Amino acid sequence: MPKSKNKLTSSASRMMSGVVQILVEGYIEEDIQSVLNPSIKVPGVWSGSGFFVKYKDLEGYIVTNAHVVRNAVKVKISSMLTSEERFDAEVVGLVKQLEPDVALIRLTEKELIRFKKLAIQEIEYLELKEGKSPTRGEAIKAIGYPMGMIEPNITGGEITNFISGSEYTTERFVTNAAINPGNSGGPSVNEDGKVVGLNTAVMIDAENIGFITPASFVKIIIENLLLLNEPHFADIGGKLQKNAENFNPLLKQSEAKGVIVSQVLPNGFLDSAKIKPRDVILSINKMEFDRHGIVIGKDGLYRHKNIYDVMKLVPIGEATEIVFQRDGVIHKTKAIAMRNPEKGITSIPILNDRKYLEIFGMIIQPLSFEIIRAIQEVDPAAQLEMLQTIDQEKPTLVVTHIYQGTQADEMEWPLGELIVKANKLRIHTLEDLKKIVKKSQGGAVLLECRSGRLGYFQVNESLENLE
Repeated sequence: MPKSKNKLTSSASRMMSGVVQILVEGYIEEDIQSVLNPSIKVPGVWSGSGFFVKYKDLEGYIVTNAHVVRNAVKVKISSMLTSEERFDAEVVGLVKQLEPDVALIRLTEKELIRFKKLAIQEIEYLELKEGKSPTRGEAIKAIGYPMGMIEPNITGGEITNFISGSEYTTERFVTNAAINPGNSGGPSVNEDGKVVGLNTAVMIDAENIGFITPASFVKIIIENLLLLNEPHFADIGGKLQKNAENFNPLLKQSEAKGVIVSQVLPNGFLDSAKIKPRDVILSINKMEFDRHGIVIGKDGLYRHKNIYDVMKLVPIGEATEIVFQRDGVIHKTKAIAMRNPEKGITSIPILNDRKYLEIFGMIIQPLSFEIIRAIQEVDPAAQLEMLQTIDQEKPTLVVTHIYQGTQADEMEWPLGELIVKANKLRIHTLEDLKKIVKKSQGGAVLLECRSGRLGYFQVNESLENLE
């Protein structure tokens, strides 16, 4: 008699019917031209994976990676339950910065009815695992549609490691299960029939190393997106540094434990908790930290869950307990979990979100991390000045494209100039610049850059694009 399938294989086979292929038409976001000149949009087609998620009483909702549907114009899904039929889907929301790389889409109401009518069985909704993280060596199956395959693929492997989050990133599980292009967005499942995480990425040029976004983070994102909120996690609201025995006399500690607060952002979490620079954070919600900021004695040995991971899993708006030490005295306080205050320089990865002004033969945009990276590709030296602006509180305008034979070209304005003044007035936004240009119609506008470069432009062109 043939051997019966083991429990994990049986669970994965059943859950496979809840995994879908996602087919996308949209714009290629990595194209440098479209970053520096948003009027240029490079079309493309690609595919990924996703799964019907079990969440309250929702029907037709699908979890996938944000990078699968970011800058999508048209989204369709196909399923092994419905032969080769394709169904229209719409994007509910996504994490634009891909940290974590999660999006939520859904079948349109009309298409959900059609899907149910054509499906050979009821939709298999997959449940996200809650509670304790998996352990190293725990067996999983990764399911998806790699390399554009029209049938779902199951690969086996284990949880092999963990990558702690940081101020800017979220925690990930590491697996040796094969995750290939097109496979991302599908689930990794365990023998209990639960989704342990979302297949997120593969490490190029490394064998058998893939990354999984934990189900706990996926759940928080779903809740945010269903409320039509921009998904954010709670953050520390400041800068931290590792502790060391050398600091003991300065901090009046008997041993180096906890992490040192080096900076407190105005109106952030630490500020609301009345914590000051040189305070030492010992615990958050009873999770104690060693001098490296790693949780002590939780989830077994060699499990580097850190202070950022702990903070990100606290729901925004929840009262949070902090134990800290100041001048050798231990204090306990509470503050409401919140996201970090926004800074002037942000990420704008969605092409349609990019605002720009085409004037005097230039494209002028608010400076973003995407623009900094694109300009680095064109002129590495130009990036140095821009990096100095990242921590400022107000936005900055940057020149990202020069058209030949125009006023800007005649004055030999280079790519990457940061505009700080117009007619001797400080400006930070496109609206600031538009107002000054409108007032100067028939005259001239003097633009001043952070580098000291000047531009004296005649306002003799149509101002229709200023509306």
